Amino acid sequence: MAERNKRKQSAEQANQLERELTRKEERLRQRDRERHRKLYTFVGAALGIALIAILVGVIYQFLVLPRQQVARVGDISITAEQFWKRVKFEQNNLLNQLARYQQLEQQFGGQGFFTAQISQLQGTLGSPFALGQQSLNAMLEDLIIEQEAAARGISVSAEEIDAALREEIANSVGLVTEAQATATVQAIADATATAAVWTPTPTATIDPANPITATATSIPTPPVPPTPAIITETTYLESLDALQKSVQQVAGYSLDEYKQIVRARLLREKLQEVIGAETVATTEEAVHARHILLREREALPEPTPLPEGVEPTPLPEGQPTPTPTPAPRNEEETLALANELRQRLLDGEDFAQLAAEYSDDPGSAAQGGDLGWFSRGRMVAPFEEAAFSLQVGEISEPIKSDFGYHIIEVLERDAARPKDENVLAQERAQAFQTWLNAQLAREDIQRPGNLVSLLPTGL
Repeated sequence: MAERNKRKQSAEQANQLERELTRKEERLRQRDRERHRKLYTFVGAALGIALIAILVGVIYQFLVLPRQQVARVGDISITAEQFWKRVKFEQNNLLNQLARYQQLEQQFGGQGFFTAQISQLQGTLGSPFALGQQSLNAMLEDLIIEQEAAARGISVSAEEIDAALREEIANSVGLVTEAQATATVQAIADATATAAVWTPTPTATIDPANPITATATSIPTPPVPPTPAIITETTYLESLDALQKSVQQVAGYSLDEYKQIVRARLLREKLQEVIGAETVATTEEAVHARHILLREREALPEPTPLPEGVEPTPLPEGQPTPTPTPAPRNEEETLALANELRQRLLDGEDFAQLAAEYSDDPGSAAQGGDLGWFSRGRMVAPFEEAAFSLQVGEISEPIKSDFGYHIIEVLERDAARPKDENVLAQERAQAFQTWLNAQLAREDIQRPGNLVSLLPTGL
């Protein structure tokens, strides 16, 4: 009986101990669960904040930043996305120009004909700021031109854009459009017709034993150049597709966006023509003159004497004797010769013959000293002042310039001579650029304070 009670008491003590351990474990487990809950809440919150930050960054990078204003012209803004695309587009154009100049430099034997252009392009490409500034200026100019063209009623049609794009593509593959081919053939026909009706000026032939006669050398008919190859529709469409892929890859442009660049170029050309015609005169005061130039000549160093008993090497048979080196003369002697030649001209000697014999200007001496027509601003100041003050047929006193002494005769004068087409085109382009530079300084044009921070990555 006692033994049974003892076993019963032991069992009750074991059950009581088990119950106490279970409560303790439960409290520990409850504490662990609370700790884990807090940890999971913290990690979840951190992940949520990180995800939100990433989402905000993505939204800012791809939705907000591209629409951020970079610059403004009046009420029209330039967005960051537009700026990024233009920078990449301009960068690609400059790289293509650099490659062409380097190729031309190699073709011309590396004589430095394109050194300045190559250096300038390399400088721009090597400076992200310079590249960004050039790209932004191009965009601002496009907007200014568009606004001015609209105010003047100047427009570019979709047909003109398509025609210009077709010409660009045809030229890139060494072909021409049908319109270009027609214009070339017409120009050849006009030139041939002009040559057919033009009568050459007779060349007087003087012979003391015969009466004066007039003869003229007939002008041969120029050969007709081969008909240029016209781009086919198939080639055009294939090249257009290649162009579309290229501008998309280079700058992210669609074909429609690229057409807007073509449109801006056509608007610029039209507006430049209008503004140039308004600001640049088509005629100018000009004179047709000839001159004899006399320079001072320094004495050349004496040749090294040959050793005693050594004879100079004879010239190879048939080789002409070298022209002797002109004798030296100082300024006083040069002026004395100039006065002497002027007097001989006044006495009736032929200007062309004296120029061919005495003039130190190799460019005009062979032409009898003839300089052709020129306007103000083309010659050095002392020469220009004298030429425009002389009467036709008058022989000037010796005129000193940095080149030497000039004897000038004016052959013709014209107060309103039509300008050379190339000169006129250059002056109109310069006048347009001057106008455009003034427009870029307008108060309603806003530029970014920190351009570098807005540049696309990877430059």
